[in-house]
Amino acid sequence: MHAYRGKHSTVYVRGDRAIKVFKEGLSYNFWKEVSFLSYLQPWKFVPKLYSIDPEKLSVEMEYIKGKNLRELRKSCKLEADLLISCLDVCRTLDKLLIQKEEMNNPEKHVIFVKNKPYFIDFERAVITSKPSNVTQFISYILKVTNLNFSDIVLEVRNYRMRFDDESYSKLREKIIDKIF
Repeated sequence: MHAYRGKHSTVYVRGDRAIKVFKEGLSYNFWKEVSFLSYLQPWKFVPKLYSIDPEKLSVEMEYIKGKNLRELRKSCKLEADLLISCLDVCRTLDKLLIQKEEMNNPEKHVIFVKNKPYFIDFERAVITSKPSNVTQFISYILKVTNLNFSDIVLEVRNYRMRFDDESYSKLREKIIDKIF
């Protein structure tokens, strides 16, 4: 059994299952993680949720065995289509009014299995009328590619103002044109 220690919890891995145990006193973080994972199950970009134990502050979920963004970047296997698939998940989160909070530095929070992104760690997520997952992830894209912000500034502004599918599509197309 492997264990990964984080700031608020420890994750134990047994086979294809991960058990995330929150530190004592962090029941609020536990319930946020459970709520968001439960709500996002139909979209299939989060681990499957198997069970929760409020007394032990533990969440049993699918173990996502793959490579995170940091590992892919360091091995030079972070390809443009992987970034675009993450951006699409960010758009879904924005439409659901969920702010994930780590999307400007998502390297440990996005894991790929066969080119499919899985988002993990929702304990810091919040519901907000103006989420910024897409714009935060674009700042990450700028950091890891040769894309220049001046090339997409107009589309980013339009997306922030309008927050609709049309402005997202234009922004997405512009990014694809620049990084492919």
